[in-house]
Amino acid sequence: MINIRPYRETDKYFVQRVCLQTVNDDIVFEGLNRVNAELFLTLYNDYYTEQEPQNCFVCTNENDEAVGYIICSDNVKRWRKVFMKEYFPRIRHRKLSEKLMGIGEIAAHSLFACRYPAHLHIDILKDYRGNGTGTRLMDALVAHLKENGVRGVQLCVDGENVRGINFYKRYGFKTLFNFIKGRAMGFRIL
Repeated sequence: MINIRPYRETDKYFVQRVCLQTVNDDIVFEGLNRVNAELFLTLYNDYYTEQEPQNCFVCTNENDEAVGYIICSDNVKRWRKVFMKEYFPRIRHRKLSEKLMGIGEIAAHSLFACRYPAHLHIDILKDYRGNGTGTRLMDALVAHLKENGVRGVQLCVDGENVRGINFYKRYGFKTLFNFIKGRAMGFRIL
């Protein structure tokens, strides 16, 4: 039985594990190169659980361990400011292509911040996909954002992630912009 609930600090290890395992489903969390793990957690995970845990939800298994999540910043401008000050320095020493991942993420979300002030990341372990869990996570976040007066939410998705793109379209997301390797998509809440 999958349960959807707000994120708790005790979920941090499991949320990080899901983040790293879903980068590439063949990666084993404990075996992932520590340097690469730092990059992915810095870019796609740590800010949200550390700075905006109230905007994060998890799906848990029968042991109450997070097997998926939806994490969000409800204000792109605030996220960009804090991310550049506190998180980007963690990856400044990295090669240019890796730093550009972070800069690209900031630029993409900033383009649409007026109309879609929130942005999200959603990941679910492979064995827990395809049973409505993604929709339930999205419903929990959208209800939370609506309750807090957030007008819209956006995301970036890899262009080769056809399953993800189709999920977002079915949910009601519209393509905002196509990049070389992906696309920005947005969902109006209010």
